[in-house]
Amino acid sequence: MKLKKILSVALAAAFLLSFIAAATDTANETESDDDRIIPTGYIIPQDESVTIRSRNALVYSEYDDRYLFAKNDKEALEPASTTKIMVGVMLFEKFAGSFDTEITVTKDLLEGKEGLSVYLEEGEVLTLRQLLTILLMHGANDVSTILAHYYMKDVESDRDDLEAFAALMTERAKQLGCENTVFKNVSGLHAQGAKTVLSDIIIIAKHAASLPGFTEMTSTDRLTVGSHIILSRNHLVSSYMTPLYKTPGVTGMNYGSTEEMGECLLTSAEYDGKRYFIIIMGGRNDSETGRQTEYDDTIKLLEYARTGFEYKDVLKKGVIITQADVRFSTTTDKVSLVPAKTVTMYLPVGADLKEEITFRTVVPETELDAPVAQGTEAGEIIVMYNGDEVCRVPLVTASSIVQSRILYTLDRIENFVKKPVVIASIIAFFVILTIYVLIKAFAINRRKKHKRIR
Repeated sequence: MKLKKILSVALAAAFLLSFIAAATDTANETESDDDRIIPTGYIIPQDESVTIRSRNALVYSEYDDRYLFAKNDKEALEPASTTKIMVGVMLFEKFAGSFDTEITVTKDLLEGKEGLSVYLEEGEVLTLRQLLTILLMHGANDVSTILAHYYMKDVESDRDDLEAFAALMTERAKQLGCENTVFKNVSGLHAQGAKTVLSDIIIIAKHAASLPGFTEMTSTDRLTVGSHIILSRNHLVSSYMTPLYKTPGVTGMNYGSTEEMGECLLTSAEYDGKRYFIIIMGGRNDSETGRQTEYDDTIKLLEYARTGFEYKDVLKKGVIITQADVRFSTTTDKVSLVPAKTVTMYLPVGADLKEEITFRTVVPETELDAPVAQGTEAGEIIVMYNGDEVCRVPLVTASSIVQSRILYTLDRIENFVKKPVVIASIIAFFVILTIYVLIKAFAINRRKKHKRIR
């Protein structure tokens, strides 16, 4: 008797230890990307406490593919200085691999130049790389004009003028997805019919930044070409003109101004492997502080984009959500249901998950029939953010359920017996049996009577 007790205790202890070990192994498993859902497409309410002084602004996170801040972003604007980014895109795409080609400045190449200039003169020889760098770091209109003419001389066109090049820029922008952008010149100066919106500028900036070497040129702070010393006009990447605004992480883009659009600043920046784009238009010089609002606003918005958001697990894989009914088991009549994946959302820092994230479970009323394998899909859970659906996650069984063959067999028998054809057959059998018994009884009764008469 004692031996049996010792063996029973030993077996129980072994089972318990194996269960604990299995649970520990499961807990130590690292979730893979396949075990996680990162939803997109939901709207994050804008933090009303973040304010800027410039007229128009839009902040975009490329990593998260979403806009984080907007101010007057639907307003129709002129491309202004961002035109130079599109000029650069055209040249980068057509002449990639040929940037060391030398170009001699001629009267024809300078025809039609207007506005800001670095005063290149006829006869000067520069490489295409140098011209592109000057265009993107300084925004010089004489260089923009030279590059546009150079481009047109290399294409089959009946026209070799700046308007024809602007039309090609418009066509290329549309191909990139810019539905509201029209270029009318290569300078960005005011022109009838020129238009864009901030989201289109972001699209162009994203594409430009994807071209190898593009942002390196936009972030160049100083370039010497012959007798020319050219300084970047973008104070976020250069402190040559002023030390007030240079900001770590900024990878350049473009600065400029027009009378109609005010001060304009397009910025790309990278932090922790994530790239952000910010476009500010309608900036101004603050007479009281002596500072430029487009730079102060951009720095403020970069900090907001970089530190104001984080990824948060709003639903964990494997956490018991509800239960489903189970048939044909002698050990249990219910099984726990858990999410098949973890849901991770990009949310503002400090978001109240209990208030803003809600859930709705959908589990069919029908019972599960044992045997049930662990991980069997048995419903779903709907994740909602501020009342709007974000995603749906399958609910799966947390454990396996063994089938009782006796219960299953009895149920099959019961179901078989309940079939209409079986019931009809049984009724017919008993009717026939009854008739047979009656006939048999009648026959026996007649024989008895016949014997008595004899």
